[in-house]
Formats: sequence, C-alpha cells, structure tokens
Amino acid sequence: MSEYLYVAKDAAGKEVEGKLDANNEGELRMALRSKGLRPIRIQKAGIANQDIGVYLGSLLGVKKSIPMERLMNFIKQLQTMIASGVPLIQAIELFHDQESHPYMKEILASCRDRINGGSFLWECFASYPDVFERVFVALVRAGESSGTLDVMLKRTGRYLENSYRLKKLIRSSMNYPIIVSCIAAGVVTLMLTMVIPKFEEMITSSGGELPLPTKIVINLSHGLINNFALVVGAAAAAFYLVRTYVKSEEGQVVIQKTALKLPMFGRLIVQSGVARFARTMSTLLASGVPLVDGLEICKSASSHIAFEDAIGNMKREVELGTSFSNAMLRQQLLFPKMALQMTVVGENTGNLDKMLERVAEFYEEEVETTIQGLLKLIEPVMLVFMGGIVGGLLIAMYLPIFNMAGSVK
Repeated sequence: MSEYLYVAKDAAGKEVEGKLDANNEGELRMALRSKGLRPIRIQKAGIANQDIGVYLGSLLGVKKSIPMERLMNFIKQLQTMIASGVPLIQAIELFHDQESHPYMKEILASCRDRINGGSFLWECFASYPDVFERVFVALVRAGESSGTLDVMLKRTGRYLENSYRLKKLIRSSMNYPIIVSCIAAGVVTLMLTMVIPKFEEMITSSGGELPLPTKIVINLSHGLINNFALVVGAAAAAFYLVRTYVKSEEGQVVIQKTALKLPMFGRLIVQSGVARFARTMSTLLASGVPLVDGLEICKSASSHIAFEDAIGNMKREVELGTSFSNAMLRQQLLFPKMALQMTVVGENTGNLDKMLERVAEFYEEEVETTIQGLLKLIEPVMLVFMGGIVGGLLIAMYLPIFNMAGSVK
C-alpha cells in the first residue's frame, strides 16, 4: 500500500486535508466518498514519488508550463472526438500516444491513470492549476455533471481563444517600448565602448580645452570601459531585484495601483478587466454555474488587485441577497456606466449571460482601439527618446570640432 496526501470537501463545503493509505488512487477515492468527503486533489506522499525535474524545479522556483496554442488545440481535438462518440479514456490514451510536449504528455498520462481509477476529468485538470484555470475546470465539471461534455469543451475552447486574443493584444502594446529601450541601451553601450574612444583620440591629439558635454561623455566612456564587469554585474543585480519586487505581492499591489492612475494605461486596465470579467462570467452562467460560484471563480481568475477586491465585494453582497446588477453598481469606480446599464437590462430581462457576452465583445473592441492609440502615441516618443540619446552623444563629441572650425575662421 502507498501513502497518499489528499484535499477534499465535506458535506458543509469545508476543505479537509489529510493522509491515507491505499492500494491505488481509485481505492482512496472510494474510501473518502464513503466518509462523506468529495476529493479535490490527491498525490502520493514523499519526495521519492515526485519526478526529480519537478522537485528541483520547485526548489529553484521554475514552473512548468504549456503554450496556450497547444492547450487550445488539445481542447478542440478532444471536443471533436467526444462529439464523435469516442470514449473519453480512449481519446485521452490517443492524445497521450501522439503528444510530443513532455509536460503535456505527463499530464495526459496522469489523467489516463486517474480516470481508470474512477476520477472525473475535471478532477484531473484541477490537479494542475498552473495549466488549467479555475474557469476551465468549472466548465469541464459542469459538462461532466450534465452529460454535455462536448458542448462545454466547445465553449471552453471559445473562451480560451477570446482570453488569449485579449492577452496577446495587451502584450503587444508592451513589447514595442521594451524592444526599443533594449536597442537604445545596446547602441549607447556600443558607442561609449567603441565609437567614443575613436573620437577621443582625434579630439585630444589637437589639444585645447574640451567643452563640458564632451568631458562628461568621455568620462562616461572611461568609466564604462574600465569597470565594464562591475557595471554589468550591477545592472544584472538591479534587474534581479526589480524583477523580484515586481513579482512579489507587495510589488504587484504598488505597481497595479500606480498603473491604474496613469492616463492611458489606467483606461486600458479598466477596459481589459471589464472585458475579462464579463467574458468569464458570461461563459460560466451560460454553462449553469451558480452565480456565487461564478463570482468566486472570476475573483481568482482576475489579474488585477482592484478587480479582485471589487469582485470579492460583489460576491459578499450577492450572498447577502443583493442582486448581481446592484452589487455591480456599488463598484462603479471600476465598471463603466455602459457596462452597468447593460448588466441591469440583462438581469431584468433574464438574459444576463447574453448581455455580459455583449459587454465583453464591446470592451474587447475598446481594448484594441485603445492599444492602437497607445502605440501611435508611444512610437514617436520612443523614436525621439532614442534619437535624443544618440544625437546628444554625437553632438557632444563634435562640439570640439565645431569650436576648432570657429577659431580657424
């Protein structure tokens, strides 16, 4: 027998953790259900039973991941096979045999073994929260419970595509300034270490007092060349410290609150947050997920602290009997008037899920428009910034030559 660690929920919905000996996972699940517990997550106890790569990765803080394109492709193919009448276990087995991605293959092998042991598909997916979001798991669970897994997988695939498109749009708005900044840093480094020393030889050989800007540039060049290893080390250390702070909980709160107050970026954050919330909530409600559970899932799926707090407040108010639209109205600092009005109409007409879908579509288009405007604003600013730095260095080095030409006249 092997020792297993488990997380389960009792009849009251409270999470219970513990250890239990069993011959296999299926036997453990039956034992837990006989005690009135619903298993959520099960794994073998002990480091020896873990994959050494996973264990070392967890120690180093490295997380395994699966590209979103591959995950969307898997969902599409699984939905097609289930809709065609292929048994779930046979479909999983087929995908496992054909899969080339190591981590995806590992997940499929685990799903195959657990389903053979009596687990549900959603329970298998729930064991990999870094790959399968809670929204994803909730939709698959609703499909298995209602016997409409193929329909829910299709809806899940559509949800993932829309979410991925929105994330890609937002990411594209950040790539340009980052790339231009890196190029500018590389050009400046190249000029200070290779171009400026050539100019210095030519300028100093003629004698005469050098202008202050030229002296500053030459001193910067000397400092970088003589302490190159130290500068690179300091830059790497600064990058690591900033990256660590940005990823920390405190850093996330500070950065997100600051970004929300910025003119263009704040608007983009609100639009993308509303679009993501409306899309997720619409998908969950259309799939039969209860309103309170949907709000809890939306809260965990939110990527911004302000929306996480707002959705948490909405959930508490709905639990106390407040309508969804009224709870949303009380968070009007984040949710625009149009979104609030459409939600009120949707709830009053009994078409909340469809109205939220329209809200999502509208604000996804708004995000695209805002990003295009942001890029049009950023492009000239970055070009002026890069040209100003390079041009300033060149002017500083040409000043002595201009001065000499003036004195000759």
